[in-house]
Amino acid sequence: MPNSPYVMRISLNVLDHLGLSLYSNTAAVLAETIANAWDADASQVDVDVDPATKTISVSDNGVGMSLEEINEKFLYVGYQKRTGSGEFRTPGDRPPMGRKGIGKLSLFSIANKISVYTKKKGQLRQSFLMDSRKIRNKIQAEDASTPGTYEPERIHFDQDILEQGTILKIADLKKFRITDNTVTGLKKRIARRFSILGSDFRVLVNGDEVTFSDRDYFHKARFIFQYGEDYAQHCTNLDKDNKSGEKMKYCRDFRFNENGQKDANGIHAIKGWVAIAHRSNDLDGKSGSEDNLNKITIMVRGKVAQEDILHSFRLGGMITKYMFGEIHADFLDQDDKDDIATSSRQSISEDDPRFKALTAFLKAELKDIWVETNKLKEKKGIEKALQENLPLKEWYDKIPQQLRPRADKIFAAIDRANIDENEKGEFYAYGVLTFERLRLHATAEIIDDLNEESFLKFLADVDAIEAAHYREIVSERLCVIQKLQQSVKKNKREKEVQKYIFEHLWLLDPAWERATEFERMEERIQRAIPQKAGRYLRMDIRYRRVAGAHVILELKRASRRLHKTDIERQLGDYMSAVRKQLKEDLQQIRLPIEGICIVGKLPIGWEEDSEIRRKEEDSLRLLGIRVLTYTELINNAESAYAKFLKVRSKTKELAARLEDIRNFRPESINQV
Repeated sequence: MPNSPYVMRISLNVLDHLGLSLYSNTAAVLAETIANAWDADASQVDVDVDPATKTISVSDNGVGMSLEEINEKFLYVGYQKRTGSGEFRTPGDRPPMGRKGIGKLSLFSIANKISVYTKKKGQLRQSFLMDSRKIRNKIQAEDASTPGTYEPERIHFDQDILEQGTILKIADLKKFRITDNTVTGLKKRIARRFSILGSDFRVLVNGDEVTFSDRDYFHKARFIFQYGEDYAQHCTNLDKDNKSGEKMKYCRDFRFNENGQKDANGIHAIKGWVAIAHRSNDLDGKSGSEDNLNKITIMVRGKVAQEDILHSFRLGGMITKYMFGEIHADFLDQDDKDDIATSSRQSISEDDPRFKALTAFLKAELKDIWVETNKLKEKKGIEKALQENLPLKEWYDKIPQQLRPRADKIFAAIDRANIDENEKGEFYAYGVLTFERLRLHATAEIIDDLNEESFLKFLADVDAIEAAHYREIVSERLCVIQKLQQSVKKNKREKEVQKYIFEHLWLLDPAWERATEFERMEERIQRAIPQKAGRYLRMDIRYRRVAGAHVILELKRASRRLHKTDIERQLGDYMSAVRKQLKEDLQQIRLPIEGICIVGKLPIGWEEDSEIRRKEEDSLRLLGIRVLTYTELINNAESAYAKFLKVRSKTKELAARLEDIRNFRPESINQV
């Protein structure tokens, strides 16, 4: 006679596959126990997490189990809950979530010991302990390839803990760590895994009820596309239509045929929603994790059946990064059809015709939603920009009606770019300048048809846009100059400063807009310099061809002081080498050759206004050589560009408008 009245029969392969490796996270495991409580017609489930004992307890007030039901159903791995013909219902008239009776094995994914306490009305109390280590040892002792027999240990049942229902105490946890955030996290994850939570089925975590609002993602929705039911009521931050003031929600067809094509009389129907977030980083989270919201979950009978279907479509593009949603497809689990769930119970068999119909329908739907969303973003992008920035609205109102669609596309792109609110003014200004250049191009195409007055206005527009565009460049250059100034003050690595000056010769002369470099000219110069002078040649010289001159540029260490003769001899050698190389390449020298030496300290003897300095500067100038300090270089560049900005910002309307747009802040609306 067995020592225990409880008997479990299971093979080691089944235990490993369906138990120890069944689920990857605690919320999924607890969802299985909650689903069992639903099937037991419970009206309340209490999940209690105890950091002190490091245990989790799940109790329900369902019908409980008799000894016979424990052995023939609960401990029977693979027990078919739904048998016979027609639609199966629980005694409380619920559609059951469970099907194969393997969900209880998921508990071994997170813990080694499971204590079960259960009481059925009119039956004796039952209590036993399942220990995964003892199960494994028992099975291995018999035959790992065939079903083995394991007898759970009878344990004490305190009569005060339960009148009717079932309690599962999950102990000896494996990887699950209990922290201060555990309860909040569990509430959120449980809320996202069930759609049947409400007055007739309540779930509490440490005494706090899990509600629909614990899903904590509907506030992220900007637009919502709905199937069969109204979910927009939960979305507090949906964009609103400017005319009606109504939330931007869109009802979609929800019936389709066996091929996945929309059909008002189709055999398949879904409920649910697909939403578009305000920003893509609103949905951030590690791919495949519970915190990642950039997914579309498939729900069956009120419970998650597949974590995500969105990324299986491989649609590409940016809009899918904004998508999240939930699709209810109960037709995937019909009592008279084969079970469509995979053995892991976390996904659906992709070969089933029902699932193929669903994926075909959703793929077409998501493409349509993508198109519609782009249109909405384009419309709302400009609306939002005009609401946020009054100077921008003043500019936009003057655009001819037929050209506004071009502007709309530009500002829709800015809206999609997830730009920080404090930086939007800058991007709006760039958007205006981009549009003006596009408009100029469009006008130029019909220039032959312009009358004299229109042509003169066109020329004025060209001048204004060029001035505004150059003003943008100058503004950026001033920022660069300021950063360069800081770098010099902080004594950053000399090579970094040198490299920047070599690549941005406009610091030396605003006329040097675009410098061109002869291929490998520096190597040729090095070969052309006599060996005795070659000792001076290092990576701190550069050759550039700029408008009107060939330039040899040398940067000296900031700490080094030179004599005028050192500069003259060294740059003289370089300039001679350039002259020789140009004669070989071009047969003649058409442009002058200049030498510029940038130093940290003035040459020896070059004190302020000294006679020696004036004479030596004149001497070098006759040779085409000039000397600048880093400080002079930066100050001269800053002065030249700042003076341009001061004059242009007063005389050019478009430039002034861009400045207003750039500096406008939404809070100033209340002051207007």
